[in-house]
Amino acid sequence: MNRNELPDKINNFNVYDGRTCLIGISSQIDLPEFSPLTDTLNVAGIAGEIESETIGSFGSMKVEIPFCNISGDFFAFAASTNPVILRGALEVFDKNTQSKRISNVVITIKGRTMNIKPGALKKGGKGEPSVTKEITYIKIVIDNAVQLELDKLNSIFIMGGVDLYADIRNAI
Repeated sequence: MNRNELPDKINNFNVYDGRTCLIGISSQIDLPEFSPLTDTLNVAGIAGEIESETIGSFGSMKVEIPFCNISGDFFAFAASTNPVILRGALEVFDKNTQSKRISNVVITIKGRTMNIKPGALKKGGKGEPSVTKEITYIKIVIDNAVQLELDKLNSIFIMGGVDLYADIRNAI
């Protein structure tokens, strides 16, 4: 995307367990917050405290994947350690030409199942079960360019095309 483009909306998306497209996922998946580990810096020579982040280190991150109803796919997904891949079509509005184009968004998440909520049995309705995964790896790619990659187990943190953990890996 460039400065003349305005991200509009996710037109549609699919969820994959490795390579298999899962049917029955609900219409929304909330992505995790990135809250860095911090420590308070309170030393002589500064006027007060500063909450200082630890570069590339983040607290526990979870993603809840909701389904419409329980199924064999739901339980297979809960048992799986395959990566979760979200593939979306983002409508992008061009401010100069007044036209739209589709931008591809791919989000890859790796982690372990931490919570299984079988949901409810509801006459004529959705049971809304969900699986929660603890995230050890997440990568967000837009138009084939890596925008964010966090690999907690391999000390990688890239944001906006900059490897923010490279100097730390080189130092140790």
